[in-house]
Amino acid sequence: MVKKFISFFLIFMMILTAAVPTYAYGLDEKSSGSTEEKIVQALIDGSYMKMYVETLSRALSKSDPDDLTIRKAGTVVENKTVRDIHITKEVGDGDVTLKNVVITGKLLVEGGGQNSIIIENSSVSQLTTNKESGKVKIALEGNTTVELASIKSNTTLEQEKSTGKGFEKITLDINSSVELKTDKKMKLSSEDKEIAEVDSDGIVTAKKAGSSVISAAINGKKTELCKITVTDPSLKTIKILSIGNSFSQDAVYYLYDIAQSAGINIVVGNLYSSGCSLERHYNYAMSNEKAYIYYKWTSPYMTTEENRTMKDALLDEEWDYITFQESSEYSGIYSAYQPYLNNLIAYVKGMALNRDVKLALNMTWAYSYKSTNDNFAHYSRDQRIMYDTIVFAYKQAAFDTGIKMVIPCGTAIQNARTNKYLKAVGNELTSDGYHLDTGIGRYIAGLTMFETIMKEENIKRDLYEDVKFAPDIQDSSEDLVSLAKKAVINAMTEPFKITPDNKNL
Repeated sequence: MVKKFISFFLIFMMILTAAVPTYAYGLDEKSSGSTEEKIVQALIDGSYMKMYVETLSRALSKSDPDDLTIRKAGTVVENKTVRDIHITKEVGDGDVTLKNVVITGKLLVEGGGQNSIIIENSSVSQLTTNKESGKVKIALEGNTTVELASIKSNTTLEQEKSTGKGFEKITLDINSSVELKTDKKMKLSSEDKEIAEVDSDGIVTAKKAGSSVISAAINGKKTELCKITVTDPSLKTIKILSIGNSFSQDAVYYLYDIAQSAGINIVVGNLYSSGCSLERHYNYAMSNEKAYIYYKWTSPYMTTEENRTMKDALLDEEWDYITFQESSEYSGIYSAYQPYLNNLIAYVKGMALNRDVKLALNMTWAYSYKSTNDNFAHYSRDQRIMYDTIVFAYKQAAFDTGIKMVIPCGTAIQNARTNKYLKAVGNELTSDGYHLDTGIGRYIAGLTMFETIMKEENIKRDLYEDVKFAPDIQDSSEDLVSLAKKAVINAMTEPFKITPDNKNL
């Protein structure tokens, strides 16, 4: 009887495979395990009907993201949403066309020639060109946007026929170059020629780590074409993992963008569990519980993995820095920290791939005076009391654990609140009375993390001159970005003390 069922399903799957539209010629789908093995297991555990329904649903879905590998020149991919596409060396100098394709992850180009990889009416999150020899051309047509293009080989980026946003951001290594082909009527210029220079032929040459805007002038009108970020590959990539919650998500959210704009290579991870205390973190570690969402930045675009364990994140990279923080409700109550913090530190040190990993404490911030959060009652609903107790708790934690790095995000936020323009943002730099405002609030915390790590690495970067990134914010009568940087610099000078805005730097 079992053999009959197996035969029936094998026949059915062959019919289904023939009937359902397949991927274009020259494409491979990633899969694990044979169809026969899956069917046998499904018959054994009685779930064959469920498996059939799920298989059929996936096969018929046009929007189910997947990975594609292109090995054959002349391949055309149309009307698909995919996660990653890999154009391999086997394509040679041939061409590949993507039409009406949404790539939510990465497009890796290792093959293709000057006849081009054509991307038409499509959206690409991240493009990387890395062809070993020869030149490859990426040509955009119609309403097409490439959010980030990372150029690692001889490349022409063409958008003469594009009506979309085109190449929004481009990253280059120092001393490398890329050719930009646009409307011939346009004259290109670089905002900062010391970082990136562009000649009359559209060749952009990376000269110094940092960021510059490439603008195009046509009929006397100047518009921003794209942003160039230059990185120094001789500098090591600094890898930072936060073990935290929504407050650590606030603190690291802009850290990658800040570092990249200053020419620093960085990887950022945040192990997130909502409202997670040090006690819960330790319990999750001991039980190896899949309690976390793991957010990660290896580019300006965040990736998300659900149902991850702490061990998963610790073993994902050789982290240079790992940060800890208490949940906001207990942030000023030191009795909630121990013995969980010490136990958690012992676990992390034993698990970390990098035996020289440096540990840091990320000092959280006090709630706004108007916060309606029930936990604010722990601090008599007084912002200053909450800040002072947080300072005491983190100083005590540093003393008890021997951790020398304290990231003074809480002090930077409190400094900013002494300025009337910054204080007027959101609900005293928060979105809801306790989570940071998604613009300037998160920016201040990110700058504070960046400055602390640069100090530890003994890398000299000037916040005013070298950090070009700033989130989209609504300007007040004064420059909020400059005021934010001032609050951070004061926090670095006095990490456990509020510095009023009227103090001169």
